[in-house]
Amino acid sequence: MEACAVCGGEWLHREQLAALEKSTVNDPIVLAGTIEYDANPIELACPVCGKNMYEFDYRANPLEVDGCPEGHGYWLTGGEESRVREAVRQRARDLNRAASAETTFGGFLSKMRGQLGGHGKGR
Repeated sequence: MEACAVCGGEWLHREQLAALEKSTVNDPIVLAGTIEYDANPIELACPVCGKNMYEFDYRANPLEVDGCPEGHGYWLTGGEESRVREAVRQRARDLNRAASAETTFGGFLSKMRGQLGGHGKGR
């Protein structure tokens, strides 16, 4: 990880962003999925290859991160590391809440089927 002493921004290679996420929530289900949403070109040069980078919404959150089109890494402006960590924690909470809701609803359906004596299946 390379940091800018002036703005507090950080350059992370892909593996470093993955390590940052994993150090926040070590759950492969939470960390699965697309990281980059709604990418748009910007005029910031990649510090590795010099090509113009793009900005994107990190994991569909209102958190814009800059990425290299050649896959060299990501630029996080000052303070975005903590926002990345919070986005990962929120994703974990959301997935847990969804799983809990599915379990609860599944139990409700089973109970209703039992009360109906199995009638209404497949309708």
